[in-house]
Amino acid sequence: MILRRIARFAPPGARRAVVGAIADLKGLPLRLSDPVRRRDPWNFWHNVGDGDFLAIGATLLANLQDHAGLRPIDQVLDIGCGNGRVAAHLAPVLRAGGGYVGFDVSRRGIQDCRRQFANEPHMHFELLDIRNREYNARGRVAEIDTVFPARDGSVDLAFATSVFTHMRMPGVRRYLAETARVLRPAGRFAFTAFAIEPGREASAGFPFQPFDATSAAVDARYPERAIAHWRVALEAAVAQAGLRLGDFLRGHWTTGGEYEGSQDLFVAVKP
Repeated sequence: MILRRIARFAPPGARRAVVGAIADLKGLPLRLSDPVRRRDPWNFWHNVGDGDFLAIGATLLANLQDHAGLRPIDQVLDIGCGNGRVAAHLAPVLRAGGGYVGFDVSRRGIQDCRRQFANEPHMHFELLDIRNREYNARGRVAEIDTVFPARDGSVDLAFATSVFTHMRMPGVRRYLAETARVLRPAGRFAFTAFAIEPGREASAGFPFQPFDATSAAVDARYPERAIAHWRVALEAAVAQAGLRLGDFLRGHWTTGGEYEGSQDLFVAVKP
């Protein structure tokens, strides 16, 4: 508890390393007792959030199947693949004829993924040196200049899990535009966010405070730690990118959860 309190006031890299080390210590008994769990990535090197690596990945896969129409033959783009939490569950599903490209700003995360899936020829991972104050403060490429590692109209299903929760709205708009570019007609895009609505503006775990015209942040010093966007602004950005919004399901980060997920889930379709 003391380390967590200290970490709250540390710069992003140090904070995430400390919190990741705490998670690694808590998970050490399971890692030692279960040979399968010894392959779990170390959070100290690339901390993508609290929770059980395998269990959360399984839940995210189920959400893609239940709400975004994931098929074994899909060409999938994982926007912000981290250390392979979802990829670990997608790999056997897509062996039937699908394909996967995941990219991330974390060099350590991509290295872990490439090792983990070295014998899976349909699984590909790319490192993009995109600048983000929370995960890659020294990145050379601005979020608004990002180009996804996929050809025009080559992707059936794209998804971004807890990515827009660490990005300001100009970067979100760029990512939506790039998603629209790479999707095939009728391709789907599932993404999660903290979507602020009247009456759902903050919670005990996420005490968001106004940050700019479209967004709120938990920590004004380091906004990318956790950013919420007004739902109307996200929906407008989806439309501006040329995508059609399908489902919207509220998560359990605050009151009114409607599906098995912490963050709010959007599913958009390319006409």
